[in-house]
Amino acid sequence: MILLWQFRTPAIFRIPVIKKTTGLGVIAKHNGKNVKVISSLGVIMHTTFAVTTGGLPIGILNQHISSRKPPSAEIEEKKRTGHNNNVPIEDKESIRWLNSLKKTQDATRDSKKQIVTVCDREGDFYEFLECAHRLNADVLVRARGDRVINKSTTYSEKNKEHLWEVIQELPCQGILEVNIPTRDQKPARTAQLETRFGTFIMNPPKNHFRSKTEDLPNLNLSAVYVVEKNPPEGEEALEWMLLTNLPINNFEDAIEKVRWYCLRWRIEVFHKILKSGLHVEQCRLQTADRLVRYLTVMSIIAWRIYWLTLIARTDPDLSCTSFVAEEEWKVLYSRIKKTKSYPKEPPRIREVVRWIAQLGGFLGRKGDGEPGVITLWRGWKRLCDLSEGWNLALAD
Repeated sequence: MILLWQFRTPAIFRIPVIKKTTGLGVIAKHNGKNVKVISSLGVIMHTTFAVTTGGLPIGILNQHISSRKPPSAEIEEKKRTGHNNNVPIEDKESIRWLNSLKKTQDATRDSKKQIVTVCDREGDFYEFLECAHRLNADVLVRARGDRVINKSTTYSEKNKEHLWEVIQELPCQGILEVNIPTRDQKPARTAQLETRFGTFIMNPPKNHFRSKTEDLPNLNLSAVYVVEKNPPEGEEALEWMLLTNLPINNFEDAIEKVRWYCLRWRIEVFHKILKSGLHVEQCRLQTADRLVRYLTVMSIIAWRIYWLTLIARTDPDLSCTSFVAEEEWKVLYSRIKKTKSYPKEPPRIREVVRWIAQLGGFLGRKGDGEPGVITLWRGWKRLCDLSEGWNLALAD
């Protein structure tokens, strides 16, 4: 099984007082000390990241990078005079979620693996789940709001039921342990989660502009609700409401969906490599179009670094020749072993990854464990320099 994590992230490159790049869009606005409003400018990167259920990142399946355009006067008027549902999905930024779903479905149509698209709360809107229904695509989405559900008709106002209330009233089916990694200077911990699950009907928004010309379908969905009842003092309780069009028949099915969502941490590490390791937000190219091409290449490099970090742990005995070029492992071997005599068989991937990490400061002591992405991206940059010098020397 393969999980396709679909997510959106802003890349902020500058504020207006530093005029370096043209074509960027407004990411956010906030008040400043000397001016009323400061706009953070950048591009929006919408990525579909493929991950195995074991947590191994296996590639970027789809990516769309663009500058945010200001809404037209017509759209602003529709929002002002009515609900956001009056605006066609094609005129919203959220159309990217549907486009990515369609493209990834086309790309994986012949795959023998089960493909599940996983989204955070931004993917919780009717059009996306309706699109998954039409495409027969499996999805798992974290709920964003406590919507009204199970209405007999779209415009029914009697006996309203709300998602959280309905699922919370179901009996607890078991306790699930989830490991919470270190974040925001808070130590890692293990959360004990009460688990509930059930089915419900998602009704189309009653003010949806398409409802005037067509019958929008009700969607039969399942929900998994997990909540931490006794969090440590000073810690916010962990609470997730996960929505899916996959059947949940027992506690094991519910645990499986939660485990999938726990792999969201893979996205955080990918961002860390991209922003903190490769420093993409410090790039100062002249135009947004050039930044798009730059970010595309850097995204592939970030994935490759992350993939190498984990493949050395999951399959340590694989030959390194499938992952690094011959001159790369040879110059690395010479640098680490201080010799020009090479072994008959190429070294294993675990050895090569540890050597690369040593170039980045990894000490490899008995209690150090396996190298992480920080030392690996530092070592990879050093290896690139060594390989370039190696090739130049051979050319002479």
